[in-house]
Amino acid sequence: MSVLVRLIERASVRKRAADLAEMRALLAPVSGVRLLDVGGGAGAATEQFATGCAEVVVLEPNRKKVGQGRKFRPTIRFEEGRAEEIPFPDATFDRVTAVVAFHHIEDQGRALREMRRVLRDSGRLVLFEMLPSRAPGPIYQWIGGYRHGGHMAFHSPDQLTEKVRAGGFTRVSNRPGALGYFVLATK
Repeated sequence: MSVLVRLIERASVRKRAADLAEMRALLAPVSGVRLLDVGGGAGAATEQFATGCAEVVVLEPNRKKVGQGRKFRPTIRFEEGRAEEIPFPDATFDRVTAVVAFHHIEDQGRALREMRRVLRDSGRLVLFEMLPSRAPGPIYQWIGGYRHGGHMAFHSPDQLTEKVRAGGFTRVSNRPGALGYFVLATK
């Protein structure tokens, strides 16, 4: 991993420290919990909120980030794959999360159905996203889209809450965070 990429990663985690602490509280990781972080990159944020879980898996479409994660975060399992086709059996995880990653997913409805499929009964989904008003401008979105596969779709808290509900989840709600918002749901 280049020095620049690691510095950017650390700065991003530092900037989101309050939201990552809240994520940890919402996920309530305890021994025995299996957690899947969808679009978790090289795992810098994941390691901040997943401590205490029995197993932590990052699903990331970018092969380079998967390699970086495996090299620098050996306690986390990294798998290459997309949210629309999660490569795990039904009811594998107790918690599924995506931190500032959902807006990159092309078929968000399919991804939500997949997230629900891999959750155990009463499993918890916790998404953290940026508000559309805080989303990067058009030039950054173009550059970011190029770097991340070309797709970015930002939703308001209520819009994403409805998408999650349409994905078959129950007890769906949203709440503000320091730099974005959380959507919480149960299978």
